Amino acid sequence: MMLSRYLPHLFALVLAPALVACVAAPVLPGSYPLRPQQSATLARDLTITYDSFSDSRCPPNAQCIWAGRLVFRFIIDGRGGVQEITLGPDHPSARPPILRGATIALDMATIPPARAVGTMRPSDAMPVTLKVTPP
Repeated sequence: MMLSRYLPHLFALVLAPALVACVAAPVLPGSYPLRPQQSATLARDLTITYDSFSDSRCPPNAQCIWAGRLVFRFIIDGRGGVQEITLGPDHPSARPPILRGATIALDMATIPPARAVGTMRPSDAMPVTLKVTPP
């Protein structure tokens, strides 16, 4: 009978630390400069990797039928799984569920202009800076 009186308190002492460990860490706000294949830690259990980019923008001093697009691909890996997002000048921000309400956006000032024809090699890296803001 005496044990049943303390049982709820015993469960609280045992389960509370386990439940706290299950709570997701908050996403860290800030700026994250990345190059292709680099990763940044957004929370204790959450990373983002700059996977690749595709740049088909019309180069300066060229006459193009299509303006082209610039797209950056990122992989977010966390406790909730893995999620791919793409960002670019035409879609500069996102709020994917895996970021727990935080917004991720391209720092548009850090995106380099399109390169002249013949000056971009497939091995060239295009750095990018991401800005993360909390919910």
